[in-house]
Amino acid sequence: MSSDTGDIVLPPLSHIGFVVEDIENTTKLLSPVLGIGPWEIFEAKLKKEEMLEGEPCTLNVARSSLGSILIELIQTVEGKSVWAEFLETKGEGIHHIAYSVSNWDDRASKIKQQGCTMLIGGIAPNGKRWAYFRVNPGGIIVEFEEMSDEGKPTLTLES
Repeated sequence: MSSDTGDIVLPPLSHIGFVVEDIENTTKLLSPVLGIGPWEIFEAKLKKEEMLEGEPCTLNVARSSLGSILIELIQTVEGKSVWAEFLETKGEGIHHIAYSVSNWDDRASKIKQQGCTMLIGGIAPNGKRWAYFRVNPGGIIVEFEEMSDEGKPTLTLES
């Protein structure tokens, strides 16, 4: 049965995001234990002017592929953020699941109409939008990232 706002049909999963205390230690552990790697590691500074929702902060981010799924590790460096709050209240672990969507405005509007709250969102260096939404009940955090103009996910590893 459809709701008044319409069902949301999601594309294939883009990536899974984990909050960790220490990027370096986590990547060193995951590489030999689960065979994940090599890792692309970088610092991300989310600036006020790039935010759709949420507060500026600095993060360390590591990305690697696990088959067709991108694994994203996030370590808070500075600032109040959804990642720092998650680590403080729940500890390390799966933080969000993400989907690359071609119709970002429509998807964001529909998920809000269905009672989900935008926790944080911004504009990536490539100009594409992204946002986390808390799905209740269930407490799941879903990220929508705007698909590139070429129809590819915006978060990809360089080959």
